[in-house]
Amino acid sequence: MIGIDISDQTIKVVQLSSPPKRRLLSHCMKQLPLGVIENGVVIDKKKMEEEIRAALTSCRIPVKIKDSVVASIPETQSFLRVIEIPIMDEDEIHEAVRWEIAQHIPFGLENVYVDWQHSASRNHGAKPGHMEVEVGAAQKRVVDPLYEVMKSIGLDVVAYELESQAIVRSLISNDWKLKQGILIIDLGSTATNVVVYDYGAVRFTASLPYGVVQLLKDVSAQDARAIMENLEALPKELSDRVEPKIAHLADALVKDIFGIVKFYNGIDAKHEVREIILTGGGSNLPGLDGVFLKYFLEVNIQRGNPWVNILSGKDAVRPPLDIQESVRYSTAIGLAIRSIIPL
Repeated sequence: MIGIDISDQTIKVVQLSSPPKRRLLSHCMKQLPLGVIENGVVIDKKKMEEEIRAALTSCRIPVKIKDSVVASIPETQSFLRVIEIPIMDEDEIHEAVRWEIAQHIPFGLENVYVDWQHSASRNHGAKPGHMEVEVGAAQKRVVDPLYEVMKSIGLDVVAYELESQAIVRSLISNDWKLKQGILIIDLGSTATNVVVYDYGAVRFTASLPYGVVQLLKDVSAQDARAIMENLEALPKELSDRVEPKIAHLADALVKDIFGIVKFYNGIDAKHEVREIILTGGGSNLPGLDGVFLKYFLEVNIQRGNPWVNILSGKDAVRPPLDIQESVRYSTAIGLAIRSIIPL
C-alpha cells in the first residue's frame, strides 16, 4: 500500500510491504513550488501531476505500480465529527447524516462529499433511542481536481481520506484506544491540525492557519531554509540561534491550542484532555516542548510514534526511521496502513 500525503508545500510518500510482516519499502518528501496548491485546492493540475510523478520517481516507485494508493485531503477544507442521530435502518442513515451535519459545516451540502461510519466509541453513551456515527465531509473543489490529477497519472487510488483520520490510525495503538482525552497536534508547514480523540473516536478537529513557515517569519531566510530542510536533525548551533526568535510566535500558537482545549473540557464533565501527542515536522522546532509545558502543566506530553501499529517486539525499539524523521510522515504512514488498521 502507498500513502500520499499532499499539503500546500510538500508531497510525502510512504510505501509499505503487504501484511502480515509490514516493513517500510520506500519513503520520500518533495517540496512543491508556490502556486500549485493554495489552501488545499489544486490550482495548477498539470504541474501537480508533474510533481506527483517526480515524487514517485524520487521514491523509486513506478507510476504504473499495481499497489493501491490512499491520498490525503487537507484538514482545512474538511469536517470530521461524531454526531448523534435517532436509531434507524441502515438505508435511512445517509439522509439523516446529511440533515444533521448541515447545521455544523460552514460550506453548504451542495458543495461537499459526505461519508459516514458507525462510531467505534466506548463508554460515551448516546442519548436513549440514539446512536453515534462518525461523519466526514470534504469540499468538492478540493477533491475533484485532485481526483482528476490522480486519474490522469493512472494510479489505483482506493480512497481519499481526511488527514485527521490517517493521523489517528498511525498514532493511536490498540491500548491507547481505551484511553480518554487524547489531543493530537500535527504541526505542518502552513497549518496546525488539532484532533481530539476521546472515547474511542475523533470527537473534535480544528485547523489553525499557521505552521512552521509562519513561526519562522522573524528568522533570516537562510536559517529558515536550513530549518525546513533539516527539521528531523537540527544542528545545535542553529537551534540555539533560532529558538528565541520563534518563542513569542510559538507561545501564540500554543495559547490558541490551549483555548481549544478549554472549550472541549468545558462541554461537560466527561470531556477532559489528559494526554497530548505532538507530531508533524514542526513538532521538532526548538523550544516548542517548553512552551507546551507552560500551558499544560498537568497533561502528559509526548512525541507521537507512527510505527505503533506496524512494529512489535524487538522491531518496536528499532523503527526504520528515528522518531524525529518519522513524525514528518505520520499522515502518510496512516494512509498506507488504511487497509489493515480500522479507525
